[in-house]
Amino acid sequence: MSKTVRKTLYIFLGIVLLFFIVLISTNIILKNKVENFTKERLPENISATFKDVSLHLLNGTLTYSDVAVTLKNKSNDTAHTYLTADKVIVADLSYWDYLFDNEIHIEDVKLKSPTIRYFKDRLVTTKDSASQKPFMSLKKPLLVDELSINNATVTFFDTSEKDTLLHARNLTVEVDDILVNKTTLNRRLPLEYSNYEANTDSIFLKMSPYENLTVGDVIVKDKKATVSNLHLFTKYSKAEHASMLKKERDHFNVLLDSLEINNIDFGFNNRKFFAQSDFVKFTEIQATIYRNKLVADDPTIKPLYSKMLRDLPIDLTIDSVAITKSTITYQEKVKQEQPAGSVYFDSFNARLSNVSNTYKQGTNTTITVDARFMKSAPIQVDWSFDVNNTQDKFTFKAELTNLPAKQMNPFTKPNLLVAMEGEVNKNYFSIYGNSSQSKIDMQINYDEFKVEILNEKRNKKSGILSGIVNIFVNKDSDSSEDDFKKGSATVTPDRTKSFFNYLWLNIAAALKDCLL
Repeated sequence: MSKTVRKTLYIFLGIVLLFFIVLISTNIILKNKVENFTKERLPENISATFKDVSLHLLNGTLTYSDVAVTLKNKSNDTAHTYLTADKVIVADLSYWDYLFDNEIHIEDVKLKSPTIRYFKDRLVTTKDSASQKPFMSLKKPLLVDELSINNATVTFFDTSEKDTLLHARNLTVEVDDILVNKTTLNRRLPLEYSNYEANTDSIFLKMSPYENLTVGDVIVKDKKATVSNLHLFTKYSKAEHASMLKKERDHFNVLLDSLEINNIDFGFNNRKFFAQSDFVKFTEIQATIYRNKLVADDPTIKPLYSKMLRDLPIDLTIDSVAITKSTITYQEKVKQEQPAGSVYFDSFNARLSNVSNTYKQGTNTTITVDARFMKSAPIQVDWSFDVNNTQDKFTFKAELTNLPAKQMNPFTKPNLLVAMEGEVNKNYFSIYGNSSQSKIDMQINYDEFKVEILNEKRNKKSGILSGIVNIFVNKDSDSSEDDFKKGSATVTPDRTKSFFNYLWLNIAAALKDCLL
């Protein structure tokens, strides 16, 4: 072997040796920095432990095993959040970016089978936690190309470990192009990202002390969410529910086949949360809502929907909402000796536009409904209001056709002790109102209308009272099918009741003017 060849070989081996020395040294330095960060640089109220950490020399991959992270209150050292994971893999840490570009650049972070447990009643908020002070310091920007959480279980507890607030299982989440730096750490959402995906097959949510919500499959991808098998229900029987209440509250059983939310966007503007979508679709709602009027009234003021939207604590923007193929049943128990009266809507389809509190004044929220009332009568509704109008002005128009009066008896007999006969051929009404007063104009065409007053105990016709009432009731609107009885009324709402009570007061007043 010539001297030149030997010299070249020695130089080559030296370079290789130097490369490995630099590589090993760099990995040792990085591993020590990671361990020191975990032990020393985390905030005092966050502690992290792991059984072992290994480092792949060539690709810069850190693997933690049996990881446990605990979050505590800053004020009293009480732990409120626990995270454990079988493995945490930090893959492909870029040495070049770390050494020469002054940033921490990671290709992939994986959490394998993590479990998150959060205790709401243990969390103590302080002035610092509500301020804009970042929860941790970061000397170098952190970039993560992809964060993936696989097969996670998340449980939030309300007042104790036996009181589950939220539970989700088999949860998978992927977030792309994450950036964390000094600027993002001062925000309510302390990071930036480009895209995200998530899915789970089971969610439980405690909505209130009385109602729970369960959800089947949830898939979020390309800023679109699809939810199936949603069930909102009161967890007590109607009798148990009524015995627990100090003031009236609806009893719910609502099933939803599927929900779609398109073009989702959310975040914070000036530290205020916003959520928006251009289209939300509810398919096949089966809703039964029961109210026991024997329970004491709730005397609080019930705002109209325009005020409810206007006063939301978040900025909400939904361009369009569709409800299709749905059925709504409302039941109301008024008399102890009688069953609850019922009102039905089936073949229910609705379209809502501009469901928002972010549009400028003059943009109306509109609601159109096409349904069948009491299993027989087609009904159409046009309803609109401007969220920004502080008087809460609204317009409500409806058209009802071909309603046999006896179809109203499932509601009027048990609740009003009134049975009706006859046919409502056509009924049109328009309500123009605000939060303090409304005016209704009605036109009605009907035939052979008759009212029977029932005896409360025997549930039979009271002949004398029925005869007296029918003296004052116009039997027909007119001899011609195209002629209408017209009526109008001015109504003052009971502000402790809902908008639908306000609507009923208008209809009842106008019917009285038309029929008597």
